[in-house]
Amino acid sequence: MGDHLQAPAELSFRRYGEDAPPHAHGFDQIVLPRRGVLEMEIDGKGGRVDPGRAAVVPPGTRHAFAACGENLFVVADIGGALMKPFEALRDRPFAPVTGAVRGLLEYLAGEAPGAIDTGVATLWTPLVLRGLSAAPINVDPRLARAAAMIEARFDQPLTVRDLAAEAGMSQSRFFARFSEVYGTTPHGALSDARLRAAQRLLSDTSLSIAEIAVRTGHGDQSGLTKRMKAVLGVTPGAWRKRR
Repeated sequence: MGDHLQAPAELSFRRYGEDAPPHAHGFDQIVLPRRGVLEMEIDGKGGRVDPGRAAVVPPGTRHAFAACGENLFVVADIGGALMKPFEALRDRPFAPVTGAVRGLLEYLAGEAPGAIDTGVATLWTPLVLRGLSAAPINVDPRLARAAAMIEARFDQPLTVRDLAAEAGMSQSRFFARFSEVYGTTPHGALSDARLRAAQRLLSDTSLSIAEIAVRTGHGDQSGLTKRMKAVLGVTPGAWRKRR
């Protein structure tokens, strides 16, 4: 995408490979997590986009990135005056993803891969900028480790005890801090990761729904169906047909 945006904000889903060369562009760019991890260097500062963090790349700032394995990110390219009320974000290249931002990312769950409708981008982007601006400056790296564990092992029967051990915290302290920072409980984050994995397999593979349910930690087909109907309002079969 070039440096001359056709709208104040252009929004898309993107996948990344290994070792993109350093480059810069003439607009602000926000990179937000959907699945996987993106290692980034922004103006010499290293960090990552993962379930708990987004990246903010100011205009003219050299940056490079690399991702391994299956991944998907939401990228907002922002031009014009849209960024002006949120310019303080440019001073913090890696911003926490908390409850409000996570909810906005979930809103995009039904959007098709690739570019996202301009009308959606125009309404959505100022809200995500406001959510990132309101977030605390830093996320406890112990919580980030637990969030990454959820993304990597969502198909396994993870418990609060497992996640608290990964974070090196007591269960009660971990539960309270995780819920405060991420705007959802550890179980809620695990359920979200499982649902996203099921959506991906329904869209991108010919595996049976029963097999997808097992592979994504839903137990059986009825468990997956119940979850999808509750969250997305559709059955797995209807989701697959629509996609």
